[in-house]
Amino acid sequence: MSQASKEFQLTGWHVLAMLVVFFGVIFTVNGMLVYYSQTSWTGLVPGNGYEASKKYNKQAATARAMLAKGWHTKVIVLRSRRVAVELKDAKGQPLTGMQVTAVFSRPVGTRDDRTMSLRERTAGHYETAETLPLGKWIADIRFHRNGELQWRATADFLMR
Repeated sequence: MSQASKEFQLTGWHVLAMLVVFFGVIFTVNGMLVYYSQTSWTGLVPGNGYEASKKYNKQAATARAMLAKGWHTKVIVLRSRRVAVELKDAKGQPLTGMQVTAVFSRPVGTRDDRTMSLRERTAGHYETAETLPLGKWIADIRFHRNGELQWRATADFLMR
């Protein structure tokens, strides 16, 4: 004689367990999304877009004047995790006597942004005194002489 199998019955406890599991998964996923959204890029662009657009023509004219000089910039990532920049004129001669500053930023977010001065080590060769942490960086480098902007360069690189 075979034993009769007991038929499954849905009880209130089963329904309660299903609801707890369902909403537990929803709250866990939502909590993870909130956490990752707060610890990553905010999506906000700093500054006023309207004011920046008003300055566009002036900035474009300045950029055209700089490009007409024919200067060349080479960014070098040193093994010591410092950054060096070479500046040469249109004839390939090193340009000396510049006050050089660079803003190093990450491609996403502004939390790690840092501004550094670069010192001239040899003719036309400028170098940071500080090191950068590992990872992807974007450099906005500005060369001044007597307080006037002479040249501007940007570069992105991977610090290994």
